[in-house]
Amino acid sequence: MRERGVEAVTIQDITDAADVGHGTFYLHFKTKGEVLRPLIEHLSNQVHDRVDRAAHGATDPALRMSLGLRIVLRAIADDPLWSWYLGSGTSFVDLVAGMGTPPATDMRNGLKSGRFQVADLSALTNFINGALVGVITSLQQGGRADEVADTTAEMVLRVLGVSAEEAAQIARQPLETH
Repeated sequence: MRERGVEAVTIQDITDAADVGHGTFYLHFKTKGEVLRPLIEHLSNQVHDRVDRAAHGATDPALRMSLGLRIVLRAIADDPLWSWYLGSGTSFVDLVAGMGTPPATDMRNGLKSGRFQVADLSALTNFINGALVGVITSLQQGGRADEVADTTAEMVLRVLGVSAEEAAQIARQPLETH
């Protein structure tokens, strides 16, 4: 799928590669996009590890949220499977499920501690859905992944109630993820 693109790969290609029949495929998946879910979960675990390394044990939800966004958006830019997964209509709720618990935990911690000021979680979810579409569009139009990721992280922090000056500072910290 990375080599030919997800759209070019057929269910027949998948079943041939797995040496299973169509019936077996449909016992486990409704669409070929669902085949990517375990891969996305694996890639998500790698992203979480990178965020933990970059955070160096920091507990500030704003820093962790920014690092997570910046790292995952760079990963999306680097891997066509991420872009397809998100561009295929995956909602923020499904993305968070695919990303696992760390981003949701950072959000809850930020809300609980008062670090984040969100009056309407539903509106925030819709905003982030729209932001993901915008990010993917920007990347597909040749936007620089680092600048798109940093700017998106800054804007999300501002929406969460972090001051403009602090959001800019947090979203522009050097990434050390080795």
